[in-house]
Formats: sequence, C-alpha cells, structure tokens
Amino acid sequence: MTGQRPARPDRQSPRDMSDKTFLLCPGASKSGTTWIRTYLGAAEGADMGPLGEMQVWDAVSVPEKAHFLMPEPPAFRRAQFALARRLGLKARGKELRWFLQQDPGRYIPYFAGLLARPGIRLTGDVTPGYAALSTETLRDLDRGFAARGIEVKTIFTMRDPIERAWSLLKMYRRKSRLSDSLSDAEAFLAIFAPGGCGTTDPDYHVTLARLDAVFPENRRFITLYETLFTAETIADLSRYVGIAARPEAGGAAVNAAGDRSALPAGLAEQVFPSFARDYDAVLSRLPRAATLWPHARLL
Repeated sequence: MTGQRPARPDRQSPRDMSDKTFLLCPGASKSGTTWIRTYLGAAEGADMGPLGEMQVWDAVSVPEKAHFLMPEPPAFRRAQFALARRLGLKARGKELRWFLQQDPGRYIPYFAGLLARPGIRLTGDVTPGYAALSTETLRDLDRGFAARGIEVKTIFTMRDPIERAWSLLKMYRRKSRLSDSLSDAEAFLAIFAPGGCGTTDPDYHVTLARLDAVFPENRRFITLYETLFTAETIADLSRYVGIAARPEAGGAAVNAAGDRSALPAGLAEQVFPSFARDYDAVLSRLPRAATLWPHARLL
C-alpha cells in the first residue's frame, strides 16, 4: 500500500466494545451513498460523525485521490479545533478531516471514541472514494478495529454502470470540470469510451474482489441502487446493521438535485465495452440486475 497505514492500537480497551459496529461504505459514487449515510445517521444509537464523507484513506493512500488532501487550516481554526477536542465538544468537519489526514493513526481511535459515548453502538464512514482502497488497507482497517473489539461491516451499492457514468458526467458539467467546447455526448465518449481517459474510480469488479478478499459474507452487504429505496432492501439493510427499519425513509430525496436528462441514443453501445466486465461480474452475483439495469441487455 502506498502512504500511511492504520495504527495497530493496544488490544486493551477502556470499555467493552463487543456490541459496537463500524460501518464502512466505499460507494459506489452516484449510487445512493448520501441517502445511506443519512439513513444510518438518523438511527437510534448511531453517531456517524460530522462529515458526509471523511475522505481520509483515499486521500492518503491512493495517489489519484490526493486532491482530497486538506490544506492546513488557519491558525485560529486550528486553535478552535484543539479547544473543542480538549473540552469534548463537537469539532468542525473540515478541521477534523485535516487532523485525521495529518496522522491516519488517529482514525480508529477517533471512531472508537464515538462508540465509547453512552448509548452509541454504531458509527462509520461513507466515502465513495474508498472504492479505490487496496486489499491491504482494507485488511489493516479491519484488524485495527478488531483490536479494539469493534466489528467492521461493509456496505456497497451499485448502479447501472453506464447510467452511473452519465450521472458522473452531468456532475462534472455542473462543477465546471468539462471543456465548454465539448458537448455532453462528446465529453462522455472522451472519458468513458474504450481508450478514453476514464475516472479515478475503480470498476465494480475490482472493489468487489477486494471486499471479498477481506470480509466474510456475513460482513458484506452488496446491493443495487435501483432497489435501495424499496421497503424490502431497507428492511434487509436495517437487519444487517442492527437498527429498526424505517421503510418510509425510502421516499426521502437526499442530494437529488441535478440534471436528470436521459442518456442520448447510441451512446450506451459505444461505451459498453468499457463496462462489460462490471455487468458480467454483478449479474453473476445479483441476477436481478439483468432486468433492473437498462443497459444489461448489451451483455
């Protein structure tokens, strides 16, 4: 692994953590992760921290994600953060991210501290960039939490790969990351067609293989974005995590803004070879994707 590794803390814990759970959700991006974090964070006994995405391990261990590294905060912000920590007060999220990135050995103790609070048994990190974490990093995180008696469970949600790519393209356009000289269709092909520049996110089959290599089946919740908001999946997710199911939350739009225009005709066929392996890997694991993913027919 490149970069920092999780600290291996002393196995003695100040209190029993045997019923405590750390949830690791490495994406996928544009596949409902904001909803997942919101849903989990509202559960009784949960404290997911102050940030929507922690962006620690991707920033420090994946070179392509180094742009997530935080600049040093101004001196007065650092002083405020230090005071909040000493007094046990809630710290600002950006300073916390910087603090953990500066020494990732602080990461596991930080979340263990949340779990040590009265009434808290569930915490976690929903960061889509973690889809790029190496097997070694995932294993070190699992061992580091286990050393404190904390069980790590993973959640990974996947959207039709081509629909997800189109959603990413529209986000890039909204954030002015694309050349104005290119139409959306031209930019889409330049990024996602065979031979295109691609993105910093790995393919689904890569992330799935890494999760499989580290976590046993009972600590992997793999699902489809297209069913994520249904009462059935919400019940399954809640049972897996150990919280009361709230099926009504499936109708709550979270981070749903943006252009929802359909993929122009003919583009899916041109980019499909770039995603064929993902379709094959996911359909073999979750056959329902054959009918739920609109472009699975191209396989």
